[in-house]
Amino acid sequence: MTTGPSDESTDPIEGANVTPDAPADDNGGELAAPPPSEARVSQPAGLSDRGAAFIARFEGCVLHLYNDPTDNCTIGIGHLVHLGRCNGSEPAEFKHPITQARAYQLLEQDAGRVVGAIHSFVHVALNQPQFDALCSFGFNCGVGAIQSSGVTRTLNAGNYGGVPAKLMLWVNSGGHPVPGLVRRRRAEGDLFAHGNYGA
Repeated sequence: MTTGPSDESTDPIEGANVTPDAPADDNGGELAAPPPSEARVSQPAGLSDRGAAFIARFEGCVLHLYNDPTDNCTIGIGHLVHLGRCNGSEPAEFKHPITQARAYQLLEQDAGRVVGAIHSFVHVALNQPQFDALCSFGFNCGVGAIQSSGVTRTLNAGNYGGVPAKLMLWVNSGGHPVPGLVRRRRAEGDLFAHGNYGA
């Protein structure tokens, strides 16, 4: 994985590190149906470099410890160090600024759970932009969103065109739309539907 354009730190974007509310009308809660056969469908092996840069654009990249909007100790590209505020108990590695390369390594490590969920619960073929869009969605909303959301059920039903609208149901936090989440879901929908990674 490459490290992106520069070693400069960027601030988190509004809505980054905010876990969206599961939408009431998403029919969540049921796990995606098991695959119809043991045959593996064609999907990328993992998050691409462009997909990592896409996520970083929304998460921001902070090379030192900080408390995210939910008051959890974080570093890099949304990497959770521990629950609760930074308090001096963090690993020695994080007590000094990290490099952008290390931030991207942590992102790839953190995205591994989402990649595994996509491979386990999405039973249709995906191209790399579609896979990266789902990685961004799962990274922001949690693995459970891949396991049991209407996004996955719509996709598994073969309705690729319905995915962007299902993504747009995941824009609320605390019961209210968050502009940063609206922008992110729109960008994920555009990436999924048109392969547009943006600037």
